[in-house]
Amino acid sequence: MIGAYYKGNNFWEEFPALRVIDVFDTFYRSDNTKKKEHSSNVMWAIAFCLRRESPMYNLPDKWELSARDIIISKNFDWDAHEYLVSMFKQTSMTQAERSLLAWEELMYKRDKYLKGQEYYFDQYMVDEGGDNVKSRTGQFITVKGTADQLDRAFGTTPKMFSDFIKIKKELEDDEIKRGKGNKPRSVSDTNEI
Repeated sequence: MIGAYYKGNNFWEEFPALRVIDVFDTFYRSDNTKKKEHSSNVMWAIAFCLRRESPMYNLPDKWELSARDIIISKNFDWDAHEYLVSMFKQTSMTQAERSLLAWEELMYKRDKYLKGQEYYFDQYMVDEGGDNVKSRTGQFITVKGTADQLDRAFGTTPKMFSDFIKIKKELEDDEIKRGKGNKPRSVSDTNEI
């Protein structure tokens, strides 16, 4: 799919069969731009974000980049087009590819969240003057730190990454064995001879 792209190439002319799906056809018909350029660019942007053969696929900010560079809109609202993204996943990705994508998105969100957390140990609560605050019983009030939780979370990251690599390798091995249209590849196609 990505190999068919060049600047100005119309997505709908390359993949007219997708219009058999009502979601895509409605989006196509609602486009009032010349030669349906806007909807074509949106579909190309979605493809560049979701197809693994795309040079944008591994970029963390691929959705913003595709909006800026393909749709030519800095403020494009992807949330308003989530129905297109979802249907594109359903129609152009296998279950294994969708699962791998979901895993990648989870790992990215998790890493981003963990990196944004402040790392600190348990400490006593202090008031505005810097004095320790005591409870009604006269004990200092302890504020739980994040160190233990973050250490555990970062400690599980290698296991999660290892699981992810296994899933990805299985998918890639399956792609080597299967050709286009889910037909078995010949021995020469898989470089076995």
